[in-house]
Amino acid sequence: MKNVIGKLCILTLLGIWSLHGFASTVKPTLIQAKIAPAKDVKKALFMGNSFSFYNNGVHNHLGSLVRASDKWRAGENRLRLSTLSGGHIYEHLDDLDFLLAKPKGTWEAVVLQGHSNEPIDAKKQARFTKALKQAVKRIKEKDLQPILLMTWGYKGQLDMGMQLANAYTSIANELDVLVVPVGLAFWLAEQELPHIELFVPDVLGISKDQEGHASLSYKKELKHPSVAGTYLMACVLYASFYQESPQGNIFTAGLDPSLALELQKLSWLVTQGFYKNAKK
Repeated sequence: MKNVIGKLCILTLLGIWSLHGFASTVKPTLIQAKIAPAKDVKKALFMGNSFSFYNNGVHNHLGSLVRASDKWRAGENRLRLSTLSGGHIYEHLDDLDFLLAKPKGTWEAVVLQGHSNEPIDAKKQARFTKALKQAVKRIKEKDLQPILLMTWGYKGQLDMGMQLANAYTSIANELDVLVVPVGLAFWLAEQELPHIELFVPDVLGISKDQEGHASLSYKKELKHPSVAGTYLMACVLYASFYQESPQGNIFTAGLDPSLALELQKLSWLVTQGFYKNAKK
């Protein structure tokens, strides 16, 4: 980011997206979000998989950002996480019914996060769409806000990241619900903040000379978030849930404060650009 601070970059993403300080090397075509955040989200249930539960859970990172900003109030804030390793949306439907049966006021919103390639895999797309529509319908019937958490492409696979962004945004627009642009933040950070590692391998503790082992071949496809990746996800959620920048927040998840600040700034710029022409 050091070599781009002070520059003004305008990305054309079906509309004009102004990101101060970032100059993307990939020129994408992005579907524009129709729905923007309209109110603070204080009580949220997160439903997902390992993308959400890595590094002690994104809900705890988000909660720490909220607490550090002095916005957390006992009885008014609640963040919980329900996950299934490798889980797909359809696998959460039964749990969703159970959790939605909690007393009124337990939740304000339910955040839905799918399997890493679920929205764009030809064999999974139809099932993803059907299950997501069912989940959103059930959430709305309880007068709660459904929110989609846009996932990210695997490391170095920028096209995959853009495909996921469009898939999540497209169905969010169709269902008239909010989508949080976490995947876009990863997409941009990979290009503009290469010194910050957003991913960790599935298999830890393996030396480079062991990476060629046949049973570890999938290790080369990095997809799970590092602490920095989870922190970036939490910052995008904070920016979306509270419509304000996390810049300067003292919670850094143990990251070097200068790196945390770069991720805070990027999360705000991405959310500003993504919701620029959306309605509240």
